[in-house]
Amino acid sequence: MKIAYLYYDFLNLYGESGNIKIIADVLKYNKIKYEIIYLSLDDDLDFASYDLVYIGSGTEENQKIALQHLLKYKKDIVKYIENDKFILVTGNSVDMFGKKIIADKEYRGLNVLDFIVRQEKRKMEEIYIDSKITKNKILGFINNNSYPDRLEYPLFENEGIKYHHFYGTYILGPILVRNPEFLQYFLNSF
Repeated sequence: MKIAYLYYDFLNLYGESGNIKIIADVLKYNKIKYEIIYLSLDDDLDFASYDLVYIGSGTEENQKIALQHLLKYKKDIVKYIENDKFILVTGNSVDMFGKKIIADKEYRGLNVLDFIVRQEKRKMEEIYIDSKITKNKILGFINNNSYPDRLEYPLFENEGIKYHHFYGTYILGPILVRNPEFLQYFLNSF
């Protein structure tokens, strides 16, 4: 299994690297060969060669920097998602996959998914919400200022996005560490 950890060096707030660490631990425990490739702005991205892509949360400034880099790969990203390849995106990195982000100015998104995000008043709270895909509720932390205008394919109850094998959630924690049942569901989907 080949895992791409995109922008590990600056989209890594709130311990989100823990998601990659727990995936690696589970794969190692189950004796599944894997390779984690750490990629950033100076790297070329070959989406077709990855089995899983992970992008964590970052500051709004770093989010916009990553977005500019990803826009060069828009067609590859769309093809990757439509071909049912796996992407896990946490925190405000979810915003990048919509049509646009409205903040201090308007930023063109990847337009992979049909939503527009407004970045407004910051919300910080522990949450415990229902899950449509696991029996247990989802526990996590929200710390962002992102307000999508619609959730056409919610991942959990009124939160996140699941489209094909794109999993996007604003829940931090890291989510896979704090929610073992969701971790199991996610890894069993491969």
